[in-house]
Amino acid sequence: MLFINPIGELGGAERSLLDSIWSLKHHYPSLELELLTFAPGPLIDAAVDMGVPAQVLMLPKKLQLIGESLPIVEALLKSSLRAPAALAFTARLRAVLRHSRADILHTNGIKAHVLTALARLPGQNLLWHVHDFLSWRPIMRNVLPTLQGRANLAIAISQAVAADMRTVLPGLPIQVVLNGIRTEAFARGSVEPLDLDSLSGLPAAPAVRIGLIATYAHWKGHELFLEAAARVRLPSARYYIIGGPVYLSRASQLSEAFLRRRIKELELSQRVGLLPFQREPARVYAALDIVVHASTRPEPFGRTVAEGMAAGCALLAAAEGGPLEQIRDRVDGLLVTPRDTDALASSLRLLVENRGLRQDFARAAATRARADLDALRIGPTLHRIYEQLTEVRA
Repeated sequence: MLFINPIGELGGAERSLLDSIWSLKHHYPSLELELLTFAPGPLIDAAVDMGVPAQVLMLPKKLQLIGESLPIVEALLKSSLRAPAALAFTARLRAVLRHSRADILHTNGIKAHVLTALARLPGQNLLWHVHDFLSWRPIMRNVLPTLQGRANLAIAISQAVAADMRTVLPGLPIQVVLNGIRTEAFARGSVEPLDLDSLSGLPAAPAVRIGLIATYAHWKGHELFLEAAARVRLPSARYYIIGGPVYLSRASQLSEAFLRRRIKELELSQRVGLLPFQREPARVYAALDIVVHASTRPEPFGRTVAEGMAAGCALLAAAEGGPLEQIRDRVDGLLVTPRDTDALASSLRLLVENRGLRQDFARAAATRARADLDALRIGPTLHRIYEQLTEVRA
């Protein structure tokens, strides 16, 4: 199996990819697994640390900067599949695929889906692992259907994603494999909590610690989180944003400067800390009491929800998309009306002021994560899919 990922950074899709590789290696140590990325980054190091050979095939800068948030006409011109840069890269990718002699090409991002579909060789099985709502992507919802005949099967990371995919790719077989995490790595008490105050420059103080852990994508709800924090004027509450840029297309994300300016405007400088992505996320969750998922559009899965549950945090999430497949409202956490600042602030106040309720949700969430969200179940599921693909091809 050759896994192909468009970036080398460690976003949610990349961490899920590493969990899938880990589960496969745990159950089937004789499998030959490789990784190819279109940019360097810590994903390469993480794969090598697991014993998976990895290499980078650099995507041309013009193709790196293409994003769905660009004006449609400009993006269509830049992303033309007949552009010289795309054709040259596809030829180089085809040479890598020929050298690898992989039976299955497992792509893990939209640019990887498209370019690998163009470059794949006869006899190679192509599996698209889809982490996004394709119907929201004005370019790719038109491009991918023209290439679906070159893919054998697609995996959706949630039922919500699968339902959306069927509207865009009606002719492609789709299987749902709910994302998972290594829950034992997040178990409360198994890791040392980070000192979030010193790392973010806040003065040390006892507090109920509330975290939003997300890339700086516009839709991840950073502004909503800050506005809710400004309405919960409780001295015992302290807030942290942990994350950073991950996309190569600048139009897709916020900046740290913007967030700092917004924190200052809301007079939250003494109550909100910013931290970059942490290489050991379990230590972040271990320092938090409440994890907030505040995305302003439906989340395909919501990895921070699963990680926060496994870490024994009280969860507060928008009631749509992937979190609905993880959290049972008022059992494992609280689901709130999406994009509603008042609802988010009200639920935050309830959890901050009610320690017993926080603890009840945290215990239930940890139990739920171990039972239904552990990555160990993913390896056997993927292996069955791989076997089906190779049997059909044969």
